[in-house]
Amino acid sequence: MSQQQSAPEPSGADWVSWARRLARYLSQTRSALVQQTGGESAADDGTLMWDRANGYPVVSRSAAFREVALKNAAPASSIGVAGDKSGLISWDASYIYVCTGAYDASSHIWKRATLAGGIW
Repeated sequence: MSQQQSAPEPSGADWVSWARRLARYLSQTRSALVQQTGGESAADDGTLMWDRANGYPVVSRSAAFREVALKNAAPASSIGVAGDKSGLISWDASYIYVCTGAYDASSHIWKRATLAGGIW
């Protein structure tokens, strides 16, 4: 097992050389989480980043960026509220909730399952 190297320390007056060493170190150690630059492609599965336009994280899968479901407050009813959409997941001490449709003020879009068990 190889030992992880530490980031290069700045030394001397040659900052360009140090910046190149630092960039090389970061490219080998950083995670796949990146900031959008405007030219992103979903060609590689598993790229995780923040979608600034929509305000949520996305991950690339099958050549498309898909929203990562965030934990919302547990729904008060199976009809939900404005903004609820398919794929959202929530939970509380008793249930896990899954949203199966888009909010339309009348359809029952939230399903729930009882959490059971104890220490395992």
